[in-house]
Amino acid sequence: MSLADSRTLEAIDFAGVRERVVGLTHTERGKALAQRLSPSTDFAAVRREQRRTEALRAVSSGGELHLMRAVDTAPLTAAAQVGRALSGSELRAIGDAVAAAAAAHRAVREHPDLADVAADYTPLRELQRAIVEALDERGAVLDRASHALGRIRRGLAQAQADARDRVGAILNSSKNAKAIQDRIVTVRNGRFVIPIKAEFAGSLPGIVHDTSASGQTLFVEPLAALEANNRVRTLQIDEEREVRRILEALSAETGRNAEAVEANVEMLAAIDLLAAKAELARRTDAAAPELVDEAVLEIERGRHPLLDQRAVPQSLALDGTTRLLVISGPNMGGKTVALKMAGLFTVMTYCGLQLPSGPRTRIGRFERLIADIGDEQSLVANTSTFSAHLQRMREILAGAGARTLAIVDEIGGGTEPSAGAALARAMLERLLECGARALVSTHSVELKLFAHSTPGVANASVRFDPQTFAPTFELDVGAPGQSLAFPLATRLGIDPSIVERASALLERRERDYETALGELAARGAELRQSRANVEEERRAASAELAGLRAERAELESERRRFAATSEEKLQASLREFVRELQRRASESGSDSERKRKGKVSSSQAALLAQTVEAIRRDLGIAADERSGTGERAFAAGDRVRVISLKADAMVAEDCDDRLLVSIGSMKMLVDKSDVRREASPVRAARGAGAAQARLSAAARTSEALDVRGKRYAEAEPLVERWIDDALLAGNSPLRLIHGKGTGMLGRGLQEYLRSHPGVKSLRYGNEEEGSTGVTMIELRT
Repeated sequence: MSLADSRTLEAIDFAGVRERVVGLTHTERGKALAQRLSPSTDFAAVRREQRRTEALRAVSSGGELHLMRAVDTAPLTAAAQVGRALSGSELRAIGDAVAAAAAAHRAVREHPDLADVAADYTPLRELQRAIVEALDERGAVLDRASHALGRIRRGLAQAQADARDRVGAILNSSKNAKAIQDRIVTVRNGRFVIPIKAEFAGSLPGIVHDTSASGQTLFVEPLAALEANNRVRTLQIDEEREVRRILEALSAETGRNAEAVEANVEMLAAIDLLAAKAELARRTDAAAPELVDEAVLEIERGRHPLLDQRAVPQSLALDGTTRLLVISGPNMGGKTVALKMAGLFTVMTYCGLQLPSGPRTRIGRFERLIADIGDEQSLVANTSTFSAHLQRMREILAGAGARTLAIVDEIGGGTEPSAGAALARAMLERLLECGARALVSTHSVELKLFAHSTPGVANASVRFDPQTFAPTFELDVGAPGQSLAFPLATRLGIDPSIVERASALLERRERDYETALGELAARGAELRQSRANVEEERRAASAELAGLRAERAELESERRRFAATSEEKLQASLREFVRELQRRASESGSDSERKRKGKVSSSQAALLAQTVEAIRRDLGIAADERSGTGERAFAAGDRVRVISLKADAMVAEDCDDRLLVSIGSMKMLVDKSDVRREASPVRAARGAGAAQARLSAAARTSEALDVRGKRYAEAEPLVERWIDDALLAGNSPLRLIHGKGTGMLGRGLQEYLRSHPGVKSLRYGNEEEGSTGVTMIELRT
């Protein structure tokens, strides 16, 4: 069942939209489907078609779908089923259609919303391959179609060459020179002949196959070439027989697969129609409307689909609050365009087409759309404009219900204004009683007042420039429209005195009403301009704010880069200072002197720390740029204190609210709330006491540590402290002397060092460094 009758579809110009869809199809059957496109009342089917159109649009935009031209194969497969041999061009057309269907199926088969469209597809690779291998694009049978055909054609080519040579020799013979009309070998009835002058007809023994139009030339097959020509003709007959056999075989194969071919072509046509809908949506910058179960029609900045670039966006709504919308205003202002757009948007939605409108457009579930737009008077039926209008209104009212959408242009028009307005009001009241939704246009003041005072009914007007009275084709919902009869009459050149007289004849009440509407329109124009100015200022302010934020972010990023670079240079200078201190201590003469010079007094360390902090303050960099959220994030290797166990541990993995930690050789999960982060040597070195910590570490550490003769339990804490001091002092590489022995001490310490977060790499020493009795360590300084 269709949502709208043919008169409604004609009234809203749906044929124009349908023709655009037809023009975008690629296949004959897809074009036929588009020509039958009509709105359905099955809302579940409407939802499905909208999903399919959106899905096909996504597939097309990804470049996955390339539809090929295809004929309607139905009459060809039907003929093949009953045993008729198809021509080469007909078979090739079937092969191309099968190939197009296969390509379309490959493009859509993976999409969930298109799977049911492709469900009836049957692969026909063998049939497609057989046709393509045997026939070229024009349907001519190729030599490779069969071994016999190839052999026959090779023999035919040789026989034709022999026959041509034989006739050519006779043509060039000097004894026949006077009889020859033209020195060319030509073909008549498939046989090579010589053009002879008519007066020499008996001079060359042979068979006459044709004469020229003037009768002056005879085309003679010499008897001497008869055998060669017979050989050519025999091979031509063999060729025709083999070609006929090939076409019959292909036709029989097509007949056996006729049902599958038709199902595949039907699938191709459905995809072709969806692709045409998707392409129309792309060209009109359309979007899928939101479909709702309520009987609503909400259009946001809709553009009439047939006006292209001339379309002016219009917004309107019919919902639970506004069930009837009365549009008024002067002629040529866009009232009818708004009515037709509303009807078209509803029909297009129910046909699975997307709408050129804003994203908040909503189309509800209607069971009937009926329209009365335009002049339907008929001399044949003896009906006037008004009587035709009443007959149509009778149809509208007879079937009106809660899911009816009625669209009426100039309701109650075509008769005496007061009586027409009263009749129109009564009909609108009946539509309200039925719960229907309606869009109507009018010039009647009474209907404007009715819309203003009746719940569920609202006024709307087409907008005109208040200065020039030129139409803007925009719609203002909530305000009735002016007739503008007098201003337009003046603008179009009517004598001002006539206009003035007409104004005086108008009743005072109507004159005051028009004046009030004029003032309201002028005030509305001022408010719209003010709103536009405010909106422009808001956009400018937003753009400036966005620019300032971007600039601030760039400055902050630059500051952080500078802080990081400066901190790195500061730390590098401090490490160099510590190394210089160690170097000078090592150059001192006695051990007591080296120890004295290698140590830093507390006052010296405090002074150095103050100097470093002063440098940081002058550069505007913080000691640590960590964010608050990062304090609860842990990395593998971080040292923590498990409060409930009163034990130190190392983080193995951060598991959101819990941590996997290592306590000696044991691993366990603990809550983050049960741990306290212990400052690592590097982290501690970034604090206020960085200088003092580095200098103290420099006084303690050395580039080598000897743990020979110790057990692993004794050596491990010594190595840990040695590594921490080296990290603070910036010493790397290091040399750990553990001896060879059984190798257990070296292997145990290497296993520990591999898990240490400060160790970058390690290796056994070479022969000069101590071989396997020494481990060389490189730190992450």
